[in-house]
Amino acid sequence: MGKKSNPTTFQGSLKKKFYFEGWYNKLVDSTAEHIYAIIPTIALNKKEKTSHAFIQYLDGIKATAEYFKYPLEEFENLSSKKYEIRIGKNYFSLDRIHIEIDQQGHIIKGDLEYINPISWPKKFLQPGVMGWFSYMPFMETYHGIVSMNHNIRGTLEINGASVNFDGGKGYMEKDWGKSFPSAWIWTQSNHFSNPNLSFMFSIAIIPFLGMQFNGFLTALWHEGKFYKFATYTRAKVRSIEIEVDSIQIQIEDKKNRLEFKIFKKGSDFGNLKAPSSGEMLGHIAESINSKIELKLYNKKDNQLIIDDIGVNAGLEIKDPEKLVPK
Repeated sequence: MGKKSNPTTFQGSLKKKFYFEGWYNKLVDSTAEHIYAIIPTIALNKKEKTSHAFIQYLDGIKATAEYFKYPLEEFENLSSKKYEIRIGKNYFSLDRIHIEIDQQGHIIKGDLEYINPISWPKKFLQPGVMGWFSYMPFMETYHGIVSMNHNIRGTLEINGASVNFDGGKGYMEKDWGKSFPSAWIWTQSNHFSNPNLSFMFSIAIIPFLGMQFNGFLTALWHEGKFYKFATYTRAKVRSIEIEVDSIQIQIEDKKNRLEFKIFKKGSDFGNLKAPSSGEMLGHIAESINSKIELKLYNKKDNQLIIDDIGVNAGLEIKDPEKLVPK
């Protein structure tokens, strides 16, 4: 099975013709006055000879995004057994990051420690959040969760200002493959009134062997327990209601029903680049200051298990109307 049994590690090869792989690091300080996403990535397109490494930097409060480019030779996978990479002088792992960026008039540097990361539980047939889909070849995009929730310690110097992350919270996930889907909804928060609650949902049009299907996955961590709702668990998306200011979604499986509402109103979106056949040609409007109302019910007696509101929520939307169940 090799590295597919551990999706958090580098899944690719620099010899691939078309390929991308990126790790999404969300950083929120204890006051929630500083919210950032730092995304180290490689993008390979041997045909157009555009292969390179880069780090995207999203400021969720200012709704700005920066793209710091590096020669592919400055990307290094440091371990075959765990997530540990380097791009230029920047280092990223499950436990810590070191940032040393000086490009385009931006200087960002410092060290952050990730404390008690909550990893997705690994099983032979379910090595990651995609379940047995992780082993399927020919898919254009794969998704993995590195840490559902962790505390942060350390400081970053951002363009001359010192930002202390002691007592802050973080989240990590990743994507890899050839291209992003043509339509998707993605949202995530680990800032609920219950500190032991973290939630991620993603649904997309998945191309597969000349066909396509709507695939989804939900990761819910609550008081040490993981709830999984996904295509591979035979859960169903019962409804997606799209309004001007919100999206309301209902999912259920045999045991539980999950209802959540994502609020777009008041969210500011930064413009990230997205991969298409290994080239960063597409664009993603992403917010990391949205809000999610979340409810989980036990279907047997309609007991309310979770009723909470998540803030500092990540949100990406592209053509969501295409994902509404027929």
